[in-house]
Amino acid sequence: MPDSTLIDNIKCFECGEHVPFESLEEHMIRFHGYIKCSLCNQVFSLQRLDEHNNRYHQLKEYNTTNIFKCVECNAEVSLLEYGKHLLLKHDFAECGICGILCSQKTFEKHMMESHRRAKCDVCQDYSENLEAHLLEKHEKTKCTECELLINAQAILSHLKEIHGYVTCEVCRTPVNPSGIQDHMHAHDMSMCPTCSSFYSNQVLERHLLESHNKKICPKCADLIESESLNEHMRTIHFHVECEICGVLKSPVMMDLHLKEVHAFQQCPKCGVVMEEKKLNKHMKNVH
Repeated sequence: MPDSTLIDNIKCFECGEHVPFESLEEHMIRFHGYIKCSLCNQVFSLQRLDEHNNRYHQLKEYNTTNIFKCVECNAEVSLLEYGKHLLLKHDFAECGICGILCSQKTFEKHMMESHRRAKCDVCQDYSENLEAHLLEKHEKTKCTECELLINAQAILSHLKEIHGYVTCEVCRTPVNPSGIQDHMHAHDMSMCPTCSSFYSNQVLERHLLESHNKKICPKCADLIESESLNEHMRTIHFHVECEICGVLKSPVMMDLHLKEVHAFQQCPKCGVVMEEKKLNKHMKNVH
């Protein structure tokens, strides 16, 4: 077995991108403006290099005239000019929160991963609450369906006309038709299965009876014609199958059927009907 295992990928702590472990230093230099210490070859941000040299190399004043090679263009640049070189020549950007230099490719990721700030597509600023920023600064909101930026005053008509939303009659909120039933449940309302209108759960049964002559079966929740409910209950829910011949009878009539047709006997103690050969054993064990 090998003495150690290679780490295939590691998450960059500046932008969150997963990069091969062996390429991490190159990634930090190329995309985040890091630089190698000329004394120990460790990589640091420009802001941390002085601190590193003071602490580990006892250099109170680091020689800012030291020349470094830019990884982007191989130009030789002094430490003092290195940050400016990246900003001007290679379109790097400086984070206004932590001061780190990032390439434009990774700057947006850095702001989200390190500072939880998202980029506004209107003014390019970064905000912790993008939705509130868009509304307050630009009077815009992002459509939840297509993610287009829409004027706040026009979002309702956009959702209706473009995405087929309907307006909730209770709270006036635009709702996707596929989610209208779940939304109405929050208002303690359910859809009438006959006319598809919504009614509070307290009046739905009365609506079904008065408007559609229907009742909800308390056993199976099926919708039954009002005058047929008793018959439905009797035939569907209050019949049992004979264990001998399979005929359907009500529980009351089943005992009579078993005695008259199959010669079952009734226990004089508890009234249970059973085959004669089992009755003696029942009387002995139970009574």
